[in-house]
This record gives sequence, structure tokens and C-alpha cells, in this order.
Amino acid sequence: MQPGTVTGDPPTGPDWVVEVAWTGHRCVAYVEPGRRVRLLSGADNSMSAAYPELAEPLLRRSPEGGMVLDGTLVARGEEHAVRPRLIARRSARHRPTDATIRRIPVDFQVADLLWLDGHSTTELPYADRRALLDGLGFSSPPVWTTSPLPATEIGTMLAIAEQKGADGLHARHLRGRYHPGGRSRFWLRVPVTRTRQVLVGGWTPADPHRPETVGTLLLGSPVADAPDRLHYVGRVGVSLGERRRLAAELAGREQDAPSFLDAVPAAAARHARWARPGLAGLVEFSGWIGGGRMRRPYWRGLLDPVDVQDDRWARPPEPVPAGEPPEPVPEPAGAESPPPLAPPQPPAAPPPAAPATEVRRLEQHFVYNALNTIAALIRTDPGRARDLLMGFADLNRAADQVGGSTLGDELAAVQGYLQLEQARFGPRLRVAVDVAPILHPIPVTPMQVLAAVREAVQHEIEPRPEGGLLTLDARPVEGGCEVRVTGGSSAVRTIHLPA
Repeated sequence: MQPGTVTGDPPTGPDWVVEVAWTGHRCVAYVEPGRRVRLLSGADNSMSAAYPELAEPLLRRSPEGGMVLDGTLVARGEEHAVRPRLIARRSARHRPTDATIRRIPVDFQVADLLWLDGHSTTELPYADRRALLDGLGFSSPPVWTTSPLPATEIGTMLAIAEQKGADGLHARHLRGRYHPGGRSRFWLRVPVTRTRQVLVGGWTPADPHRPETVGTLLLGSPVADAPDRLHYVGRVGVSLGERRRLAAELAGREQDAPSFLDAVPAAAARHARWARPGLAGLVEFSGWIGGGRMRRPYWRGLLDPVDVQDDRWARPPEPVPAGEPPEPVPEPAGAESPPPLAPPQPPAAPPPAAPATEVRRLEQHFVYNALNTIAALIRTDPGRARDLLMGFADLNRAADQVGGSTLGDELAAVQGYLQLEQARFGPRLRVAVDVAPILHPIPVTPMQVLAAVREAVQHEIEPRPEGGLLTLDARPVEGGCEVRVTGGSSAVRTIHLPA
């Protein structure tokens, strides 16, 4: 039996580490060299046939006496948005085809070690189990270990989890032992709390015989280019003290038909009264369920129109790309919450780079390498590790920025990226930047310059054992400026920016 996590307050003190809890399926892997690999779910159901690609890398790293690993199966790319249906498309198949494996790659994110080379490790403190686990060398897909960071950085980690759409963090005490079959106070789940804007699209009366009363609110987010339409994001109850105020605000907004583009669930639509969009409020919630509805929403109150911000609407994660529907195999019941996960890594052979103006997300292998670099510096240079972690958070915010940016802001994101890469490459990566301050206000698409810098580092400097010099310079030209990026070869990446 696998242990369960306990939901609790954020831990403090030097004996705790935290990780982002990515969406996936809990899994314990039993590895017997020369014989087989067994993958069991949280309910002890076999999943071995569903993930055949994991057997070889697990057997290759196992000692002669075998090993038992605790972790989570996660669809690669899950950190871009929490999309549980993506992993469900694999788990619903007992024996996937090679095409399915290539189309929906799955990683095993290993968080703990229970048995190693003929000996149980469950009585060892987590810090010792973690050291043994790291020594196994799982550092590339489809099997790799997670990347815990000290609990002193929990504020930044919660911000990263919130930006990436994860529902929480997992916190582990360094002296905690593994407790099979029970819950442990040394393994906590810290939920992420989101606060977002919503529009009221209707309500359910507290008393069906008195339709003007308010019991629950039907909530939506605005539809682009359609100000009178809403995406349904859920419903929320309101306190007795709020009901009178809301009833007065909604009295003049009632209309005959709903403004929601999506079908409102029958339970919510029963006795519903519809409202003209325009009344904004704040809702606190812990994540998304069913692809687009808020989990555990809590009404925080109405917003003054002057306080509404265009980038703070409650928008669900991106939908799963269309593809072959899953077979109707139910998920195992009673599965425990998944253990902590590090961001997944892409395939060894990356796909062709998208045009610079389309790159708006940090690449998966960069996210993984950045967190591992920071974790490695925690003990040797904690000050630098903290600076890099803060820079990583800033870089995430730049990647998720809505609207336009300026060359000056883009250069700040480039600097944060290069600091992380220099921490990883050391003297192999040298940098020279020459951009006059007078050019900083020139408008630029977010991540446009950074995409060219990343391409130069990854394709020209990283493959060479001696590394190279990354140069970035800008000069004014008629109607704007010209930005040039080189990675030590004759290739020049030129970006024309209109003023």
C-alpha cells in the first residue's frame, strides 16, 4: 500500500523541501533485473501493459538486487496546462500502439525510493532515500527524478505552480520515513489558491418560489470579440450577507436567455435566472476540473468597474488537441494523490523551432534543467540559487505576458535566461550585449528576441565542447531598429523592429 499525503499549511524551517504537484497517475514500479517490471496504480491495479516504453530504461538503471520506485506517470508537456485528459488517453489503453506512444509520450517522474539492491529503504530518512535515488542517474525521459527545493522558497514555488496551472505543491520532511498504507505528517500537500475575476451570467434562487432571491451565482469569463457572451466556468454559493446586495445588483440585469456559449449543466440550469453580462466579481479557487470549471470556488465579492483588469479573468486551461478518443476503460478507484513532480522533458530530438513571434512558452527541457541547476546550488551557493530562482519566476511571468512589450523588458527576460544557462554551462557560455538605452522603449512581441537567443544557445553553443560567445546588439535603422543575435558561427539572426 502506498502512503497518502496530508493537506496542510505551508511548512517552514530548513528541514522541509517542496515540489510542484503536476497532474498524473500515481505509480509504484517494481523492477527485477533479468525478469520483469511491474507498474501498479494507487489501488494496486497493474498498469504494466499500458506503458511498455518504461521497462527498458528502468531495467537499465537497476542494480542486480532490484529496486522499487514511487512516482507519478505524467503526460509530457503537462506543465504548460493541467490537462488530465491527455494522460487519460494513454491510461485507457491496455496495449498502446507504437503510434499512440509517439503521439502521447508519458514520463515516469520518480519521487521516492522504497527498495534498493535487496534492501528496504523505507526506514531511512527521506534525505537519505533521496541521495540514493539521485545516485541511480535517472535524468532523461521517459524516466527521471523530481527536483525538490528548500521550503524557504515556497512563495516563489507557489507562484510558479499558479502560473503553470498546477493545483498545489508537495512538501517532504527531510527526516521523514516512508509510511506504507497510511497518511504521514511528514508528507504534506500545499494547495495553490487562485483569485480571478469572473462575470455573473445568472443565478439560482435561494427559494424557487421567490426568483428574486440569490442562492448561487452562475459564473463566466468574457469571450474575445463577443462582449455579450460568456464561457461558463462554474457556480458558487454566496453568504447570507452578500445575498441582499447581489439581489439588488441583479434585479435590473435579468434577461430571458443565457449568455453562455457552453451548455450549463442541468443541475445548475434548473430554476436558473439569466443575467446580462457586466457585473464583475472575484472568486478564489484551487484549480480546474472537467476541462473548464473551477474547483472549490469561494466568492470574494463584487468588483468596482475601475478595478477590473483585462489579464485577470478566470480562463480555463487550453483544451486537449483533437485526436483519437480514449477507449471506455474506467480509471481505478481509490487512487491516492500523486507525489511531487518536476516539469517533464521533451524528446531527445526536439521538433523544429517555431517562428520567433509564435514562441510564447518556456521549453520543457529548459524548465527542467533550470530547476535542477538551482537545486544543485542550494547547498554550495544558496545566495546565487535564490537569485536564479527569482529570475526564473520573472522569466515565467514574461513568457505568460499578455499584450505587447518593449525591447527593454525583453532584454531583462533575456538576461534572466542567460544567467540560468551560464550557471549550467559555466565558462562555456560567454555573453556580450550591446543595446543603447535609447532603443529600450521600442515595442516588441513578448519572447521575440528571447526566442532567437535560445535558438543560438541551443543549436550553436551547447553542442560544442568548447562552447562559444553569444552576442546580441541593436542599432537604429530607418523606421525602427535592427536586433542581431549570433552564437559564435557565421549565422546571424536578424529581427527588424518598427518604432
